[in-house]
Amino acid sequence: MTTAGTTTTTRTTGSHSPSPTARGAGAARRPERPSLIPYLLTELRTTVLRADTIIFIIVMPLGMYLLFGAMTSYGDIDAGRGNVSGVVMVNMAAFSAAMAATTVAGSSAVELAGGWGRQMGLTPGGMRSYYLVKSASAVLLSLVPTTVLFIAGALTGARCDNPLIWASSFLGCLLPTVPFALYGLAIGMWFPSQGAVGTAAASVTVWAFLANIFMPISGTLLTIAHYTPLYGAATLAQRPIMEDLINTATGPVHESPWLQVANLAAWTLLLAAICLVSRRRGTSR
Repeated sequence: MTTAGTTTTTRTTGSHSPSPTARGAGAARRPERPSLIPYLLTELRTTVLRADTIIFIIVMPLGMYLLFGAMTSYGDIDAGRGNVSGVVMVNMAAFSAAMAATTVAGSSAVELAGGWGRQMGLTPGGMRSYYLVKSASAVLLSLVPTTVLFIAGALTGARCDNPLIWASSFLGCLLPTVPFALYGLAIGMWFPSQGAVGTAAASVTVWAFLANIFMPISGTLLTIAHYTPLYGAATLAQRPIMEDLINTATGPVHESPWLQVANLAAWTLLLAAICLVSRRRGTSR
């Protein structure tokens, strides 16, 4: 009897103890984090094919470059280490990058307000993957109009003195992506509606005017421009061609790059702080 009982107990205990092989199989069955590439490609395809994206981020800046740069009689005039058409090309590319980043980031805030964040939180990647995809989408979407404008510039007479200036100008045009991604995110967080995001994107046009992008300004407007969010990024994008010269309505003026860097850094930090406060406010609710 004792032997039988012992044998029964041993068998019973053994049946409830998972073997190392079973534990390994269980660990292997854990869901792996999926690749973000399909999500990123879907996000880009959806955004690029939207009518407002095509019109305001690609067609409008390209049309303005052709109208005020390539098709003008003064486009071939030397300007710094390039010509006037090259400067207009860079200005329009910086403007389109700011518009693209604002649109993508603003739409993400609206999605989060609609509950998409809770859905993403249930996925293996979580919210970190969501923010990573949105950030990459903002940068890659900014590349689309910038590349289109630089190709159009190269084909229609825009000139930079050497390939390094072409490359530096191209990269400089992506500088507005960082502050204006935060700008769109802040607007979307504080005013979570598609109308508010559209208004934020439209306001980029006002900032572009004050940033000396569309036409040279001077006097009080130029003084105000130094405190606007697009001025630092736009003038830094022009710097490979114009160096320390800024075109104004009364003629070119010399300006230190540190003023432009300070503008870009200050607005980036300010908008990041606004996004952080808004995130904490939403969490507390």
